[in-house]
Amino acid sequence: MCGRFANSETIPAMRATFAADGLDVSWSPSWNITPTRQIPVLIQDRRSRRLGLMRWGWNPDALGGRLLVNCRGEEAHAKRMFQSPLESRRCLIPATAFYEWRPAAQMKAKPTPFAFAPRAGGLFAIAGLWLPMTNADGTRSGAAILMTVPANTVVAPVHDRMPLVIGPDQAAAWLTDPAAARELITTPPAEEWTSWRIGPAIGDVRRDGPDIAEQATDIT
Repeated sequence: MCGRFANSETIPAMRATFAADGLDVSWSPSWNITPTRQIPVLIQDRRSRRLGLMRWGWNPDALGGRLLVNCRGEEAHAKRMFQSPLESRRCLIPATAFYEWRPAAQMKAKPTPFAFAPRAGGLFAIAGLWLPMTNADGTRSGAAILMTVPANTVVAPVHDRMPLVIGPDQAAAWLTDPAAARELITTPPAEEWTSWRIGPAIGDVRRDGPDIAEQATDIT
């Protein structure tokens, strides 16, 4: 499960990186993005690629309203809840890192948080699915979930799943071609990724800032 990630870039930087249009939206770089937050999301139709904000998480009736924040990419085509979005509502979620927790070796110890990011640094895109939604005030917006795949050898020592990452040269195919998108649901190459242990501040949803993603100083 990927339940926390970072996007420390600005809207202009994201638009430049992903060649996207869109209205000005209110977004501040964040190193501790949690479910239900409004997050930058890329979608594309026949005319343009657009960057806007959507809520992270669905509340499907099938789950009794329980929040759903991601889905297994390799299983999505076989599950009714995801079939239609996989066909026509694929999206990309810009990010600069994601986080996972390694289970504690001892019963009373706390899990250890780690950050994962491309070795090259900078923005990357997490594959996602989105749905239209109606807000409490009657306005229309969207809600997005992340797609995950089996972990590569960088992530596997910490967690068995990781986000499905779509490269810049694959973005158009993911956003516009359902058949091609299915072929992109694979584990990201391990050699392109790096990881480091971070401090416990990531566990506090009220905390944010660059220090969240800094390497812990007490590594043994």
